[in-house]
Amino acid sequence: MVPRRLFRRHRCGSGPKGCRFRRGRGNMKTSVAVFGSSRTPPGDPNYDLARELGRALGRRGAEVRCGGYAGVMGALAEGVKDVRGRVVGCTLDWFADTRAPNPLLDDVVSAPDLSTRIERLLEGTRAAIALPGGIGTLNEVFWLWTLLMHGKGMNRRLILLGDSWRDLLELLSRRFEVDAPIRALVHAVTTVDQAVDLACGARA
Repeated sequence: MVPRRLFRRHRCGSGPKGCRFRRGRGNMKTSVAVFGSSRTPPGDPNYDLARELGRALGRRGAEVRCGGYAGVMGALAEGVKDVRGRVVGCTLDWFADTRAPNPLLDDVVSAPDLSTRIERLLEGTRAAIALPGGIGTLNEVFWLWTLLMHGKGMNRRLILLGDSWRDLLELLSRRFEVDAPIRALVHAVTTVDQAVDLACGARA
């Protein structure tokens, strides 16, 4: 079992809230979820992009919610803590024996399965920003996109940061049943400033 001594146990149960570990809570104006890969190594452009995004969100006073492990999630946490911001990790019980939560997290919320994890990631958020990643990242993006398509997204904004997303959106529009109204539910941007402006300006 991976030790969790870094975090003070706050609440644990079998219900949908899962287990929580906290180091303190500040007053945050906005809560933003960030989707990204756990496998992206330091030195990768997307790692640097995630750290820049974390700094920018932290400077805006946003609480940042992420997957809670390494890669893009770790880089994001580094950026948030560079500016003394607050970052929450939403981890998965599947990995309890093999992965430790990132030590920079202020709060860890565990979930028993993927659907509950995504619910915890989105809990209380006004927007979600996705960086280029793998299948897990795509799952999170399509999950929220589907909620938005059916009017269940709670007015959140889904923001896709990076050039790779434009290629994917073009493919989906050409080869799949993704028409203009569905495409309009997501915001594809190329800079951190654009992403943060959209996320922190989103209505609750």
